[in-house]
Amino acid sequence: MRDDSARWNAPSSLDYASDDLSVIEVTLPSQIWVSGTDVLQIYKDKLVSWPDIVAAQNYALALRRDRLLLVGAAQPLSGFNIQQGHATSDVSDAYKVIDISGKRAFDRLRHGAELNLDKPSASVMRRAFGVDVLLYRVGTDARFRLHVPRALMQSVFQQLIS
Repeated sequence: MRDDSARWNAPSSLDYASDDLSVIEVTLPSQIWVSGTDVLQIYKDKLVSWPDIVAAQNYALALRRDRLLLVGAAQPLSGFNIQQGHATSDVSDAYKVIDISGKRAFDRLRHGAELNLDKPSASVMRRAFGVDVLLYRVGTDARFRLHVPRALMQSVFQQLIS
């Protein structure tokens, strides 16, 4: 069998720091898709939309009217909840997560996506750097968290820091 390993660069670290931009890989306890007709109502106390700032350890990211991503759930749920009428799937391995902060953080994100802090949206889903991502603020108004499909993270990371 031929060796094609020289055709691609080895994956590099997702941590980057300069004077005005910091990118740090984050490991979350869990990421769980929740789908159903009234999931936004069920999790309304934990719901995060754009440009909300997350302060809690456990929260729910609004994606669309029938889907959300539950972050940091105490125990991963899986399957169909017949009483509440929604389905859950553990997708903790589907997304890589990074935190972006620094003076240039928002400008770098705007370089890859159409973003405006003055225009709220019910959803945190965005198209950034050619990829569907989940984007929201965490901790402070100058720190952003980005969930990217695992297979596409290296490309997004390179575009973000270049």
